[in-house]
Amino acid sequence: MPTAEPSTHFTDALDDGAPRGWALVRIRTEHAGGGWAVDDSAVWSSGLRLPASGRRARVVRARRNPGAPAQSAAGTVNS
Repeated sequence: MPTAEPSTHFTDALDDGAPRGWALVRIRTEHAGGGWAVDDSAVWSSGLRLPASGRRARVVRARRNPGAPAQSAAGTVNS
């Protein structure tokens, strides 16, 4: 699904440099409908700190038949 609007937010957990070790990433769809989906995400370091979070709006497109013009759930798409 194409991303229409991405945003990333970094926290003070990066003030000491990049975290080492594993990271836990959680991505959750907060809303889906009307041709759009909105996801929230969070990255947790192995030190249980939150170095980054993000949000993105995605365009949900309907499945396309070969040879047919592109369609989204919201209407015709030119790309």
